[in-house]
Amino acid sequence: MFGQGEGKMGIALRLNNGLSSSTNARIANSNLRLTNGFIQIKELELDVEGRDSRGEFEKEIEIDFDDIKKVTFDEFDRSVDFFINIPEGEYKEIEFEMDLIEYRNEPSIFIEGVYSKEGTEIPVRFQYFGDEIDFKVEIESDDDDNYFKIDRMNNPLALFEINALNWFSQITDAEFNNAEITEGVIVISRQSNKALYDKVKGKLEASADIEIELD
Repeated sequence: MFGQGEGKMGIALRLNNGLSSSTNARIANSNLRLTNGFIQIKELELDVEGRDSRGEFEKEIEIDFDDIKKVTFDEFDRSVDFFINIPEGEYKEIEFEMDLIEYRNEPSIFIEGVYSKEGTEIPVRFQYFGDEIDFKVEIESDDDDNYFKIDRMNNPLALFEINALNWFSQITDAEFNNAEITEGVIVISRQSNKALYDKVKGKLEASADIEIELD
C-alpha cells in the first residue's frame, strides 16, 4: 500500500436528482424525481500507467475494504466516501473499477424517488441485487502523448457524478402510470415491474463506464 505524503485522489459519488438543466438529464418522463440512494462496494481495483524518476511503469492494485463500503449518493462525507493514495508521478491513465455486492439483505444498488401522477406523489423504489455490474472510471490525458501529474500539490478530489436519473430515461409516463403498485410504492425489481426493471438495468449497464480527460 502507498505511504503517507504521496499523491492522493478522492472519490465521491453524486446522485443527479433531476433538477439539472443538462441535456443528459432530460428523460422520457418528466414526472419522476429521485431523492436518495446508495451503492455497496466490495472491492476497488486500481490500474495505473505512467512514469516517474525511475522511468515508465504499470501497476495493478486490489483494495479490499475491512467492511463492505456503502456510499450514499449526494452526500459527501470524508468518513463515508473514500480516498486512494496514488504514487507521485506523471500519468497517462488511471483506471478505477468498483466491484459491487449485495450485503446484509440490502441491494447492491438502491434508488428512491417519487413519481407525480395526477397531482399525487407515489414513492418509487429501484433495487438491484447482484454483482454483475461494476462501475469503471478511466482518467486519462486528453492527448495520447501527454501526461497529467499527481503529487503533493496536485492531488485533486475527483467527484464522479453518476446520472442515476438517466437510468430511467426509457420509461415513459404511460408506463409509470400503468406500473404495479405494491403497498403504495412502485417497486422496480426482478420480482416487480420486471419490464421497467429490465429497461433501467440496461441503461445502468450501458452507463457504468465513465471516462474523464485531464490536461
